[in-house]
Order: sequence, then C-alpha cells, then structure tokens
Amino acid sequence: GSIGGGGRYDTLVSMFQEAGKVTPCVGVSVGIERVFTLMEERLRQEQGGSIKQPNVKVLVAQAGDNMMIERMKVSQLLWDAKISAEFNQQENPKLKFEITNALDRDIPFMVIIGEDEAKENKCKVKDLKARTEETVDQDQLVSTLRSKGVIPVGCEFAAEMLVAEKDKIST
Repeated sequence: GSIGGGGRYDTLVSMFQEAGKVTPCVGVSVGIERVFTLMEERLRQEQGGSIKQPNVKVLVAQAGDNMMIERMKVSQLLWDAKISAEFNQQENPKLKFEITNALDRDIPFMVIIGEDEAKENKCKVKDLKARTEETVDQDQLVSTLRSKGVIPVGCEFAAEMLVAEKDKIST
C-alpha cells in the first residue's frame, strides 16, 4: 500500500462555493498510521521484539491492607530525590496485580511496604530484571536504588555522557 497521495481538487472545493466559481486547489495526504507501523516494526527488530518503554523507574506497592499513607510517604521520599515513581491510587490493590502491572509496563523496580516493614521503617526493594529482593531501611532506599542504576529525573543525559566518557577512556 501507499503511504501518501495527492492531486488537484478544483471541483471538490467548487462544491462548497457559489455556483460557477472555480478555485484552483491541490492537496496531499500522508498515511501517518502506516508510517508509525513501519517505525514500530523496525524498533521491534532492533530491540529484540519489544518496544515497551516504562514511564517510571519504581512502582511503590503494598503487601497487606490499609497502607495508602505509607505508599504515599515512600513515593514522596523518592520524588524528593528526583526518582520517577508512582503508586496505585486504589485503596487496597492486590500485590499480585501490582507485580503483573510492573512487569507488563517493563518497570524495572518495585518498592513494597508491608505492615511489618512499616513498623520497622523498612521496605523491600524488588529488582524485576535481576529477580532479586532485599529489605532496606527507608533512609537507605534512595541510595540503594541509585546503586542499582536508577538515575534522577533530568539527569539521564548526564548519565549517558558519563558512560560515553568511560567507554572512550577504556578504548
């Protein structure tokens, strides 16, 4: 199929004007949907089948009920450190569905708060790519995530430059 077309439309425009008046007119169209389909297919091939891009680095979830305040506190802690994070705004979402959500959206990390963790001011950091989990103090949460490669929002370009400089030095 084609991705574009065009031509003269004198008579089409004349249909909407006074009788007998002719207005010279040309037009063009682009099948943007077809262009996007081709771009997506190329991206899939380059990335090994998936074009998912997570919109956050951390999903804050709960194990148990009535933990909305704790999820909000931990999310605020991450936001203050410029780490992109979000939490489900439902009152008591099931952890199983939260994990499925994070995996479907390709979110690399989860921070999980349960009743026991909340009492001890701790949380679990789940690395969904490495399939590991560790319990950390909440005051160590930001440094733990940064040690795992989570970059503050707005610093992605600087991080790419550091990687490029390291690559240059090692060659």
